[in-house]
Amino acid sequence: MDINETPGKLENIKYPMIGQKSEKPRVGIYNVTSKQTVFIKPRGNADDYLTNLSWSPDEKFVLIAEVNRGQNDMSLHVYDAQTGAYVRTILNEKNPRWVEPEHAAYFPNAASNNFVWFSEKDGFHNLYYYSIDGKLIKQLTNNKFPAKEILGSNPAGTEIYFSSPGETGTNMLTYKVDLKGKQTLITKDLGVHSVSISTDGNWFFDEFSNHSTPSKSLLYDKNLKAKTLLESRNKYDGYEMGTAEIKTIKAADGTTDLYTRLIKPSNFDPSKKYPVMVYVYGGPHAQMITNSFLDGANLWMYWMAEQGYLVFTVDNRGSDNRGFAFESAIHGRLGVNEMEDQMKGVDYLKSLPYVDGNRLAVHGWSFGGFMTTSLMLRKPDAFKVGVAGGPVTDWKYYEVMYGERYMDTPAENQKGFDEASTLNYVKDLKGKLLLIHGTSDDVVVMQHNFSLIKKFVEAGKQVDFFPYPMHKHNVGGKDRIHLMTKVLNYIIDNNK
Repeated sequence: MDINETPGKLENIKYPMIGQKSEKPRVGIYNVTSKQTVFIKPRGNADDYLTNLSWSPDEKFVLIAEVNRGQNDMSLHVYDAQTGAYVRTILNEKNPRWVEPEHAAYFPNAASNNFVWFSEKDGFHNLYYYSIDGKLIKQLTNNKFPAKEILGSNPAGTEIYFSSPGETGTNMLTYKVDLKGKQTLITKDLGVHSVSISTDGNWFFDEFSNHSTPSKSLLYDKNLKAKTLLESRNKYDGYEMGTAEIKTIKAADGTTDLYTRLIKPSNFDPSKKYPVMVYVYGGPHAQMITNSFLDGANLWMYWMAEQGYLVFTVDNRGSDNRGFAFESAIHGRLGVNEMEDQMKGVDYLKSLPYVDGNRLAVHGWSFGGFMTTSLMLRKPDAFKVGVAGGPVTDWKYYEVMYGERYMDTPAENQKGFDEASTLNYVKDLKGKLLLIHGTSDDVVVMQHNFSLIKKFVEAGKQVDFFPYPMHKHNVGGKDRIHLMTKVLNYIIDNNK
């Protein structure tokens, strides 16, 4: 609702929910000479997804990845750009969990229709070189870590430059690979790198940071000899600011390593007992802990540490940059393995002699809001205080593509939806819980929070709720200050 008019005005949005009717996509190609448009529809069902569109360099073909509604079957189709007619299918991939093409076909040479395709079929995103006729020319990379993004190629199209978190999963490095599959690491320092390549492919500008380097800018030549252009000072020198420790613990499966970050105050005293604030996201396509300056943390976390807190985060199974098996462990049971891994983090915290295990708080937003409410309700003895922002409370209210990728539909997985719904656990709440939502949220709609609050009312449970009028999913601008003050004060006031 737009509250700035009198009376308030309803603004409708399209929001297909899990298991409901969805959009029917088409791709239109408009010819600027003939002023005619041809349309391409899905070759499968009318509500399949048409994704990752690219043009061949000679402009004769359009390549489209079609993904079925269940997102477990993907085909890369070639179409005639003039007529929109189907030409051929170059490849098909199936997976009982999901297939998720994230990149359009990349053409490294403007004079050739051969292209590079990302595939996760062997467990990690690797690069494959195809002809437009559908022939696999060469698997260019065969890494046990994911290629993240293609950054460019040399003019001849014989070298492809791409970013990757590398073997540890917390960096973002830059590699080059030639068409014979010879791979070279360009960035020599571990850390999170942002690299630009010159148009002739002879120079690489690299700006990076890591745990101990605020920012460093280098220029590499084609022989990968580096010249330092700028090394920035630590702009936080002179401020009272704590330190972050990066470690690993074992996941709930007993074998997988999980990265943890523990921020301590500047005047940390190991003989004292400290309360802990756990910051959680926990969902796919996100990584909270990186080998960058401040280790991926926000400044408010360091402020919270100066108030006498430890601030802890663990990237559980399901999060990004660790490969398909790590990420897809959540399929069909959102919240289960993620919570068990978070509880391993709680066990680790309680093993530390300077942690007050009776004063743990948890905060997260979006998927992290789902995790926060799930932990407060399904692990009610673990946390004394929780603050959940924009939380998914029942996955049947979430949007089609994301929701059905990870949970399927209620008709296919009712047990999984019932298990994940926070609405089914309201009677178990023990701690103090604050729920927050932007009233114009078009990502996690207000139905989530309102439905949960209604269940709390019916169960006779007292919780706190704070809306941010007219804000969408993330509260930004100057009101962000109000939000973080609200969140952190609520934890400090209720975790004594």
